[in-house]
Amino acid sequence: MVVKKTMKLVWEYFKVNMQSAMEYRTSFLTQASFMFINDIIWVIFWVIFFNKFPLINTWSFKDLMLMYVVITTSWGLIGVFFGNFRNVAEIIRDGQLDFYLSLPKEELSHVLISKSKFDAFGDLIFGIILGVIFLSIWQIPLAIILIILSAIILLAFAVIFGSLSFYMGSSVEIANQGMMGALSIASYPFSVFTGYTKWILLLVIPAGFISGVPVELIKSFSWQWFGGMILVAIVLSVIALIMFKQGVKRYESGNLINIRV
Repeated sequence: MVVKKTMKLVWEYFKVNMQSAMEYRTSFLTQASFMFINDIIWVIFWVIFFNKFPLINTWSFKDLMLMYVVITTSWGLIGVFFGNFRNVAEIIRDGQLDFYLSLPKEELSHVLISKSKFDAFGDLIFGIILGVIFLSIWQIPLAIILIILSAIILLAFAVIFGSLSFYMGSSVEIANQGMMGALSIASYPFSVFTGYTKWILLLVIPAGFISGVPVELIKSFSWQWFGGMILVAIVLSVIALIMFKQGVKRYESGNLINIRV
């Protein structure tokens, strides 16, 4: 019942955010288009690179495109449906959390879904187009599951970094740098990381599960690695939820009155 109500709330907010996007149609189209073009530029760069170097430690151009399918689609999904994911630290720091705490809704999910990022639509559309081009029909169901898991991991990272504001006074810069650091690492071919570095990215900073492991699973499925990805998604989600919920208990009201129309 709780899940059903949450999904209904997500859908209602999505409709409201889309109506807002249509009111600012030029801004929406501009931001989405620029992100789409930015993604294309990266593909062009890798096309040029792979023309000179056909393989990067066993990864081919197709493998890299599969990586972009996962990372742009998952990033696009959380941006479209959970657009406040990068603003958690700022919302806590500025006392804007008061608004969410005053309503009879689960505050974390409410914070995340109350905004949609216009540029994320560009990433989402780009990822879907790449998926149509580079995924075979039989790979699509698995790819969808892996993209959802990747999105959960990214979202958990965002909440963890953002929740540090409860404990540090402000973690806006740390949250921004942490998210972009994880995304940057996940945007490079997983095959370039070897030895201890690779295990650090899997066990200490599990950024490898954002895109590297999903690509390897699409190429050659393994129940062990698939289970590991599910486990990482669950563990990070639990950590994120605990950090936020415990942080709320420490939260000091900003005494702000927020009016939303």
